[in-house]
Amino acid sequence: MPSGNRTKTGKAKEGGKGKSRLKAAAPPPKRPATPVLVAWGLALILLVSLLYFADRGRNLPPSPQPPKVAKTSGAPTSGLRGPTRRPGPRPAHSAAPPPTIRQAVSPANVLPAPRPHTGAVPAKPARARLSVVIDDFGPNLAIARQFASIPFPVTLSVLPFLAHSGQIAAMARQRGREVILHLPMEPVDSRINPGPGALMVSMSSDQIRLSVVAALTTSPYFDGVNNHEGSRLTQDAKAMRTVLAELKDRKLFFLDSMTINTSVGWKEARLMGVPTFKRDIFLDDNLSAAAIRLQIEKAVKIAKARGAALAIGHPHELTLRALLSSAAYFRQEGVEMVFARDLVGR
Repeated sequence: MPSGNRTKTGKAKEGGKGKSRLKAAAPPPKRPATPVLVAWGLALILLVSLLYFADRGRNLPPSPQPPKVAKTSGAPTSGLRGPTRRPGPRPAHSAAPPPTIRQAVSPANVLPAPRPHTGAVPAKPARARLSVVIDDFGPNLAIARQFASIPFPVTLSVLPFLAHSGQIAAMARQRGREVILHLPMEPVDSRINPGPGALMVSMSSDQIRLSVVAALTTSPYFDGVNNHEGSRLTQDAKAMRTVLAELKDRKLFFLDSMTINTSVGWKEARLMGVPTFKRDIFLDDNLSAAAIRLQIEKAVKIAKARGAALAIGHPHELTLRALLSSAAYFRQEGVEMVFARDLVGR
């Protein structure tokens, strides 16, 4: 090959090689530094987070804070406005935005707080009480002593102006028994003699009052009064008011023996504020052991049904035996034996 051609070709090749070398030796394009990229990435993440939480915060209720108690001036609290919030899109699952704290405690939204369960057992009803009054004491001291020995409370009702009236009243009080005056009053049947010192409808108010005072002075131990006979006088409201006025002045109670169903004695006593109670059962109108026992059972049933009952008996041997044999029965039935004053609330 001629040298001239070789030279051009060689130069061309060399020039080509030179250009290739120049290209190969050129520096690579500049890339951003790694810290810059990391900073841009963090900034982007922070921006997205701020936008997300800002949008979500618009739809969430404010953080719970204790409600401020406004000074009451008579205006209703329902007109108070909650904190102002920028409107935002409602969540798809919610039909309405949650209430603010003040709305939640407004009177319209507050339900009555449930009563705390203390675990306390309701109180049982009061125990049934039964009082037994034995009338007509006065002529016989021995039988009075036997009734005063009954092992539960028994009230002894003593007639005035009889041989042993004062002794019986004193003996009964010494034995811790309740003593009342068995005050004689006029019966409907004029053939019946009610006894000395009886009150009669024909008496004036002054005569009735003086007769009551005389009967009461036969013993200082009387806690109250019940009527002996009196089926006529206890129907007379005026006469009974005279009797009851004297009892009220002396702070004595009145037991209506209910010798007639139309008696007004206990009603007038209530109207006048005199402690009173009326008889439920006569124990021994029929003097037989079986009949008396049946009456005792009736008295117990009344006491349990009504809470209290008053039974009246007389100083008979059969009545004494029936009561003595009933002590265990009263306990078994859960009936408390009390004095008459416990029934009239004294």
